[in-house]
Amino acid sequence: MWMDNDFLQGEMQKVEEQLKKALKTRNKSVQQELTKLQQSGGKRLRPVLTILGGTFGEYSSKEVTALAVAIEIIHMATLIHDDIIDDTKLRRGSETMHTALGNGIAVYTGDFLFSRAFMQIADFAETNLMKDISKGIAYICDGEIDQNEQRYSKSTTFKQYLKRIGGKTAVLFALSLASGAHKAGCNRKMSSKLGVIGKDIGMAFQIIDDILDFTSKECSIGKPAFNDVIQGVYTLPVIYALESKYKKETEQALDMITEDGGKSLREVLEKTDAIDKSRKIAMKYIEKARKKTMELPDAIGKELILNIIDQQISRKF
Repeated sequence: MWMDNDFLQGEMQKVEEQLKKALKTRNKSVQQELTKLQQSGGKRLRPVLTILGGTFGEYSSKEVTALAVAIEIIHMATLIHDDIIDDTKLRRGSETMHTALGNGIAVYTGDFLFSRAFMQIADFAETNLMKDISKGIAYICDGEIDQNEQRYSKSTTFKQYLKRIGGKTAVLFALSLASGAHKAGCNRKMSSKLGVIGKDIGMAFQIIDDILDFTSKECSIGKPAFNDVIQGVYTLPVIYALESKYKKETEQALDMITEDGGKSLREVLEKTDAIDKSRKIAMKYIEKARKKTMELPDAIGKELILNIIDQQISRKF
């Protein structure tokens, strides 16, 4: 497993220590929630990818780990804002920020984290890197806006879905690998190539997450099952089901989602090949990422990126 690597373990320990310092605030209730958010863990894939991107150049632990922390803080901020918009009550088994403290405080806490992220890298991030990070955040916001505009739309297309997850999820994966490489002095071509690999990993990651929403138990995905669909966010399996001969049944199941908790939708999805078709799309992104990674020069990060790619397959989807 990639997290068993001694180098990566050491660097991620530094990330956790810096993250704890960066999340400090005078407000005790907010501090408690931020500490809880950090300790709930998560996969930390984005800071890991930032570190691995840095191994393809002149690796500077101080600068790359600081950048990794900033990337993770940006991710945390987006989670807080997402949970408010989706009215998600639980994340990773714990109350979400807005559930515990209210929407207003949660919004300001998300904004506070964005400012902390930029403070984290202000001492060493040159203009181009700051532009790339700012552009990445703008793409994330665009993806979230697209998602909100498409809520409850039974005519959402495959193309719209890919554009949405490309913005809201894959961009930060791409930014993680590319910015780590950039900070380590890699040329634009290498940074861009790593960014494309990151985007492909992110696309696969989100599609698999969307499949797991229908196929896994709530405890294994860290959020309520069918939460996206209940909130009117129709993901790839639903889009494929709506394009199948079971379109009418799927529409009826969506209309009943709050009444039966997704029972009817699960039954319809089992009749269709929507899950299998979604799985095949995820595998295409995984294979693209693996192929491009194999073309990279030898570095500590190469094998570990391949391990991360393979881990996506092993997730029970």
